Formats: sequence, C-alpha cells, structure tokens
Amino acid sequence: MIAIIIQTSFYILIVATLIGFYRLAKGPTVVDRILAFDSVVLCTVGLIVLLSRTWESPIFLELILIVSSLGFFGTVAFVSYLKRTLPDKGKFIEEEEPGAKTPTPTEERP
Repeated sequence: MIAIIIQTSFYILIVATLIGFYRLAKGPTVVDRILAFDSVVLCTVGLIVLLSRTWESPIFLELILIVSSLGFFGTVAFVSYLKRTLPDKGKFIEEEEPGAKTPTPTEERP
C-alpha cells in the first residue's frame, strides 16, 4: 500500500514540476516566474524526500537541506533584484502619498 502511495506521489510531483517549468518559461510577469521557481524547488525537494524514503537512505537528507537553502536564497535574490529594478523605487503595491486626496467613485484618478 505504501509503495502505491509513493509511486502516485512521484507522478503528482513530476507533473507539478513540469507545470512549474512551463510557468517559469511562459510567466507573463517576473513575479509569476519567481513563484514558479519556488514551486519547482519545492517539488524537487519533495521528489528527493520520496527517493530517500524509497531507497531507505538517510544520505539524501543533506541534499534536501542544500536544495531547500538554494531555493530560498535564490528566491530572496530574485525579489531583492526585482525590488531594486522596479521603476517605482521598489514599491510592490500602490501606496497613497500622505495628504493626497482620495478620489470618490465618480472622480477619475490622475
């Protein structure tokens, strides 16, 4: 029974990894690509965990830590690069200026 669950999990993680690679290549925005990279790393860690369980080898635990760390630091590097290169000085969301008049629903924004 456990073998069937592990094999099914392999297939699900492989499909999720392929979808993540597709989103990484086709993502319409940089943020989509960052999230796709993070999901690919997460699925890769899951696959390594399943391989470690299947082969009953604790050696892969170090590899899991290394891949997880590389994925985390890669995501942080992407976000810091994105924050520096955004045209609006690193603002991810639109922030109102202090003292600015907020438009009513009938007024248009400038």
